[in-house]
Amino acid sequence: LGFRQCATYSGEAMPAVNHRVAVIDDDEDGRETIIDLLGEHDYEGVAIMGRYGDDIELLLGDIEASDPGFVICDHRLTAQQFASFNGLEVVEELIARKRPAMLLTTFQDPERLILRAARSRVPVIKGRDGFRIEEIALLRNIVSREIADQPVPSRKPHRVLLRVEAVRDNDVDVIVPSWRRDHALILSKSLLGESVRDIVNRGDYLLGDVNIGAENEDELYFVNINEIVEPV
Repeated sequence: LGFRQCATYSGEAMPAVNHRVAVIDDDEDGRETIIDLLGEHDYEGVAIMGRYGDDIELLLGDIEASDPGFVICDHRLTAQQFASFNGLEVVEELIARKRPAMLLTTFQDPERLILRAARSRVPVIKGRDGFRIEEIALLRNIVSREIADQPVPSRKPHRVLLRVEAVRDNDVDVIVPSWRRDHALILSKSLLGESVRDIVNRGDYLLGDVNIGAENEDELYFVNINEIVEPV
């Protein structure tokens, strides 16, 4: 268990901590590809490897031991028996401990609902196809600012109306007119406050905090959805 330092140095000072990037991915090819790309862009890639089972604290300890300036973590960690938990849990905990980290995923259903429910706590989630190593400095800044309670404009919440388009047992469809007037989004009912969760109906308007500066729906987060109101 532990980490593998993938850069080697001979007679030169070690790079600053903010150039060290830890990579957590149970797929060897995917992990090595990211490590190689990091090296090409003057980052020191550190592969975190082991068999962690359900011991997330052991993994977090190995990450902390590598002292990275940024962490890239894949969402699915169970396929190769790397861990019984997922990357989302790891990234949430790292950010709670003020360690800048991002999540890589495929945004497949039903994962999208799970990720959306956690989006307020995880500033950067990227699809594998859309992730670029060249963006790391920008992505790290987004996370670091949020940790410092100074979110970038696209992550700032705004109190807005949500129009309910459909209600099902476990989720609802809503439109956020101040974001996209013709784009319905699926939300888990777990995002609705207890005061409205069981009484909301199609056609209702809810009040909630949403980062309407987001460019696409996978960047949106929803919190404090706790009022049914009449639109003005």
